[in-house]
Amino acid sequence: MFDPTQHWRALRRNWRMQSIVTLCLPIALAWFLKDQPGAWEDAAIGLFILGLATLFLSLWRFRRYKAALIEADRLGEAPEAADAWVTLHREQLLGLLNAKLPAWVGMLHYVCTSEIVPLTLLVLASMGVMLLYRPPTAWVK
Repeated sequence: MFDPTQHWRALRRNWRMQSIVTLCLPIALAWFLKDQPGAWEDAAIGLFILGLATLFLSLWRFRRYKAALIEADRLGEAPEAADAWVTLHREQLLGLLNAKLPAWVGMLHYVCTSEIVPLTLLVLASMGVMLLYRPPTAWVK
């Protein structure tokens, strides 16, 4: 008998930890570099557009995550569900990694320009995409 409850909890815990890191790192960066001048002001528009373009990398990854989520739920407590859960954990972590890319580009943008508004917008975009990878809470017992 296979118990998926611990896997659902692990998916939720991973999502929460990745979300906290995605929010805390830009805050720490802005706090540490608050009085520093920008390193490369000419890169402002290009880096912001690059940050927005990285949002599209998560689209194909989300399809794979959703398919793994459906497969793991379909197998339920069957013994062969362990492989499906391994795949689901991998797809969630890779999806969250892709979802964090706009925030990382936003931090690079902040180092180059010292502008807080693009950093905030790119972090919020990352958090919006990360919401796609949040496991449903209805299945956790």
